[in-house]
Amino acid sequence: MRDASAPKAAIPEAAIIVPSYNRPEQLRRCLGALLAQDHPSFEVIVVDDGSSPPLAGVCAPFAPRVRYIRQDNAGPAAARNTGAASTKAAFIALTDDDCLPRPDWLATLQAAHGGDDARLVGGRVENGLPADRFAAASQSLCDFLYDYFGASSGKMPFFTSNNMGLGRAAFEKLGGFDKTFPLAAAEDRELGLRWREEGGESLYVPNAVIDHFHAMTLRKFWRQHSNYGAGAYHLHRVLDARRSDQPKREPLRFYLDLLTWPVRQRGLRGTGQMVLMGLSQVAMVNGFARAARRGFAPAARRAR
Repeated sequence: MRDASAPKAAIPEAAIIVPSYNRPEQLRRCLGALLAQDHPSFEVIVVDDGSSPPLAGVCAPFAPRVRYIRQDNAGPAAARNTGAASTKAAFIALTDDDCLPRPDWLATLQAAHGGDDARLVGGRVENGLPADRFAAASQSLCDFLYDYFGASSGKMPFFTSNNMGLGRAAFEKLGGFDKTFPLAAAEDRELGLRWREEGGESLYVPNAVIDHFHAMTLRKFWRQHSNYGAGAYHLHRVLDARRSDQPKREPLRFYLDLLTWPVRQRGLRGTGQMVLMGLSQVAMVNGFARAARRGFAPAARRAR
């Protein structure tokens, strides 16, 4: 029985939520970076999404500043909701286990949020594997989306879930992530669109930086973007179900700009990335079509 006279543990100002699935070494590196944050009061919550073997042993050396929660495999959207429900911190920051946030990341993100529960904040993602052409192409695609949708002007409809922050109360009021998304694909876009539909604002914080270490082969690159296509199909279904007036397709100019983005940014050195950009769109169409054929029933397990 707890001693009533003992002081209560202080509630941290911020909580960093990290969903993780079968990536112990990436998680270990991520936790090292998170505990090096220059921030006075925060906790880290790892939600193990049914890993085999469990990730408890990875997290144990970082206790008590890292809390470990295990759930049956349900996908990253559900895992983030589980983490958010377990904290009393006023501010929630989200990242992934293959990311290394820089030391001032959390403080910068929270300062930009400023305690405004109508504000969703998102930081900048840098590719941590510049020699990996597939990782570089994936990051280039993400950079294009942030530029195209006007992140710097406050028009960004969503932020990637590996670098995002918001108030816990607002997250709960919104209903968190839609846990019917079983993959790491489009669940962050759906949350961002729903956020904007409810009148929230989005603020891009380019000084809140994480380095993303997602090594890929051609096969993994294809699978990732095929999953994005499947996520896009599921997003269309969700938007149709709630009769959202959000546009579900971009004009032809979007795709022309996407394909030429690497060359416009890097000159002829971007030609290889331009080819991979095109391949990513073929993979997305393939994933979308496959999901449409099977109705995209939520999977029991997820590919990473």
